[in-house]
Formats: sequence, C-alpha cells, structure tokens
Amino acid sequence: MDQKIFSIITPSYNCRSKLEATIQSVLAQDNSLFEYIIVDGGSTDNTLSVIRKYAAQLKHMSEPDRGVYDAMNRGIQMASGKYLYFLGAGDHLRPNVLKQISRVLPKDELNFVYGNVFWVKNNEEYAGEFHTVDLINKKNICHQAIFYERTIFDLLGNYELKYRTHADFAFNLKCFGRKEIKKTHINYVIADFEGDGISEHGFDETFARNFKWLVLTRLGLKEWFTKIVMARVMNSLRYRIVSPLSSFRASAKSNELRNNRDRDSRSQPFE
Repeated sequence: MDQKIFSIITPSYNCRSKLEATIQSVLAQDNSLFEYIIVDGGSTDNTLSVIRKYAAQLKHMSEPDRGVYDAMNRGIQMASGKYLYFLGAGDHLRPNVLKQISRVLPKDELNFVYGNVFWVKNNEEYAGEFHTVDLINKKNICHQAIFYERTIFDLLGNYELKYRTHADFAFNLKCFGRKEIKKTHINYVIADFEGDGISEHGFDETFARNFKWLVLTRLGLKEWFTKIVMARVMNSLRYRIVSPLSSFRASAKSNELRNNRDRDSRSQPFE
C-alpha cells in the first residue's frame, strides 16, 4: 500500500463533547492523503462511543497513559505517513486544507513545515514566520500549525515527558537548533485552534527551570550569548550607566532652567 502523505494524530481524554466535530473536520478531507489516529488515555465518559462511531475510518487505541505527550508519542509509533501532524480535541482542520498543503510540501526528509492557525479564543490569527529569537522570547509555534517530516522523530527522539505542558516547545527548540532540519513557513491557515489547553493554563516548573539551559544546549552557544547573555549585559548597563546618566542629565537640565528663571527675575527693574 502506498504511504499516505499525512498521519493526523489526536490525543484524547474525557472530551466527548468536542471530539466529534474534530473527527468530522479530519474525515471531510481527501481520504487518499491521510490516515487518522486517535490515542485515548482511557476515557471514563462517552468519548469511546464517539470514537467507535467512526472506527472504520480511523485507527485508535484506548488505555491509561502519562498525559497528552505520552499519547502523542504513542501516536508517533502507530503512524506510517510521511508527515506527522497533531490536532487536539476541540480543534478543527480548515476545509480541504490537506490537499492545499500536499501541493507545497517538500518531497525529501527532515522538513519542519509550519503555517498559521486561527486562535478561536482570541479571535485572531496566530501567524507568521518564526526565528530563534521568537523561541528565546518564549513564543512557541502552535503545534496545530506544524507538519513534521517523520524522520525528524527518528533523529531527535520523541516528546520528553518530564515537560508536563511544554514538551512540544522543548522539541521545537531541538528542531530549530539542528541545521539539517529545514524550517519552512507556508502562508496557509491550517486549523481553527480552540485554545485553553494545558500549555496555557498549566505551569511547567521543569521547563521554566531548564529554559536557559535548553536554549544553550539546543540552539547553541552563539544564540545563548547573543540573545540571553547580551540581554543581561545590556540590562545591567542600562541600570548602572544609562539610567543614572539620564537622571543626571535631567537634573542638570532642571537646574539650568531654574538658574535661568532666577537670573531673569533678578534682571527685572523694580517698579
């Protein structure tokens, strides 16, 4: 059987109320282009009944896991498509978008291709080309916008489960730090992204504690030095030199104006 271009992977857990619309947005695409995989964490609501309703059109498994990134890793193991794409329950692919994207995807390996999403909660597009400085400034690419060519996971491994809510961010830092992985932005809105996910509301203490080390080890010493160390140096200079100098200049200007007013008042004749 010919390899599908896309493996669409949806992790789920107790999300019956919003999963069906997500499934429908995927199955409405050209089915010659993709396989669809749902990895459920052992839901206790009626999520499984929704999945079984479409069982003939997708792959699925349901068993307890260690969270969303564990489910995504299991999806990677089940996937056979050339490009892997992760779509959350509650998010929706734009109509016919897979056919549009299939026409512009590179044919070779180690390609990180990303587009834009519409952020439903904020009623705005989360869009544009990303650079290492964006990642260093803690602005991540929404994973609903990314198509990972599958050999990227062969090269870098899977998502690190120690990062409870930011494993995708940690993985993207790896991707941007490897020159052999080709990063390409395509100006398409891929999906309607619901928002309110774990990365927005769950504080990842391990990721926060390790962030500067991740920048150093994954993006490299040059990026660490120019974007973090130099930022510290400039902030220190601003605090130690620029701010006092500005205060001194402002004080000198104020004294000059006061002296001018005093001199002008003394030069006025008495009536």
